[in-house]
Amino acid sequence: MIHNKLLFQTGTSRRNFLKGAGAALLLPQFDSLAKSKKISKEPVRLVFLQVPNGIIMNKWTPEKFGKYDKTPQTLKPLEELKKHFQILSGLKHQNAKANGDGGGDHARAQGTFLTGVQVLKHPETARNGISVDQVAAKYMTKTYLPSIELASERGRLSGSCDSGYNCSYQYNLSWKNESLPMVPESSPERAFNRLFVIKNKNNKNGISLKDQSILDLLKESSKDLKRHLGKEDTEKLNQYYASLRETEKKMQKLKIGVEPRMFKRDFTKKPQSFQETIEALMDVMVLAFEVDATRVATMILGSEGTNRQFSELGIKGGHHSISHHRGKVNLIKDLEKIDLFYVQRLAYFLNALQQKKINGKSLLEQSMIVYGSGISDGNKHKHDNLPILLAGHGGGLLSPGVHRDFPDTPLCNLYNTILQKINCPVNSFGDSTGVISGI
Repeated sequence: MIHNKLLFQTGTSRRNFLKGAGAALLLPQFDSLAKSKKISKEPVRLVFLQVPNGIIMNKWTPEKFGKYDKTPQTLKPLEELKKHFQILSGLKHQNAKANGDGGGDHARAQGTFLTGVQVLKHPETARNGISVDQVAAKYMTKTYLPSIELASERGRLSGSCDSGYNCSYQYNLSWKNESLPMVPESSPERAFNRLFVIKNKNNKNGISLKDQSILDLLKESSKDLKRHLGKEDTEKLNQYYASLRETEKKMQKLKIGVEPRMFKRDFTKKPQSFQETIEALMDVMVLAFEVDATRVATMILGSEGTNRQFSELGIKGGHHSISHHRGKVNLIKDLEKIDLFYVQRLAYFLNALQQKKINGKSLLEQSMIVYGSGISDGNKHKHDNLPILLAGHGGGLLSPGVHRDFPDTPLCNLYNTILQKINCPVNSFGDSTGVISGI
């Protein structure tokens, strides 16, 4: 039997792994091997992407509501994807404001972004609320990984940060409950390895894959597996292998390798290429969705208050420092370049989802992707009229391609709406006052 010789299953989701040469690879689900009937509708994938320090809003916001012809400067990288996303203006996070707790807008903006909860200054302890992604992960069909949490750079896990707030708020986006943040993975190779089980009795450090692909270790098992698959499943497997190998090549280019417990890259230092690191993490997300390892993901593209330098963009000075531009034209121009950089990464991600077909439909059609910031005007630390973009079609649950206005509306109303659209049994979320219609 193929299941005994080549495959083993694990977890409540009973996912298949391909065995061979001390390695095991998580596989997509195949109708050829399934005992149950084929699922008629693809599941929704849910993604939350956060950018730091606000955005130059007049370069982000379309000139009119509804369908618009002129794409704003910052959204130009998304020109060809216009029919796949919508801009939602007017949403706010009231609990990101001080509300009597003094300075610390960056810690509050990040801490409350996916929870809607007012965080307070207790440097030694952190108290937040469950985040929208974790509510979704709790109620969605169980997968190998309930959710994945990623970040472009390694953050601090303890101590006092922005104006006395616990550092957990500023370097985490996802929260399991009020006291447990889901610490994001900033290393692409570690995130990659969460999709694999790799064993080697003769090497306690695991298998080094610097100079070979994991597919090389599974070559014979893969040949045997294909004999048991139908035409559509064989094509699905080949597509998955191609994606996997392409991701491995990108990691080898980053000189980080793909090997468990042998991580050479120090992510506390500036990466050789910030762009390639972000895109490698996004590749892992797409792979995880393709193989249905998870259906929920969050990614911190930049922690709030980050003062990262973008010398590769010809910018002098740190992001946070220049976000307080005081109206200086040269600094505003620099911020526009940074805003554009992050939207280019969003375009990379959306295009990757668009190109990946599952049962005849793209992952972009099957996904809901929220992209935005807990700050609109970084110079004045405003938390009203936030820059929020909602991409994807959600399997037909969303109506993209327009600019919508929801003045003075809690951002949590959007989250509440998303949760209800994917049939989570919730009536409210965070500080929501209801749902928003028409999206």
